Amino acid sequence: MNIVIPDEVLQAAQLTPADLKREVALLLVQRQALPVEQATQLADLHPLEFEQLLVQRHISAPLQFKKLSALQTREAIVGDPEELVHFDWTRSCNNPSI
Repeated sequence: MNIVIPDEVLQAAQLTPADLKREVALLLVQRQALPVEQATQLADLHPLEFEQLLVQRHISAPLQFKKLSALQTREAIVGDPEELVHFDWTRSCNNPSI
């Protein structure tokens, strides 16, 4: 079955076709209308990526990667990661008081 969604609707919702497929797949899992495996295929994502979305959205579903659901989100880098790449670390290494 094909569903035609006008481009204007996607633009109004600020979604790409891939975003829409992902949102529909998440909704169907949340409603328990589709198993995670089929929803993953519908979303066209790697199973681990789809399960990460389920965890982020707090959607309960039987997860294949149980340890993933126990992970806590942590802020490892505060600021722009690009600044770390171009940071002059020699000043910090030469001055132990910093």
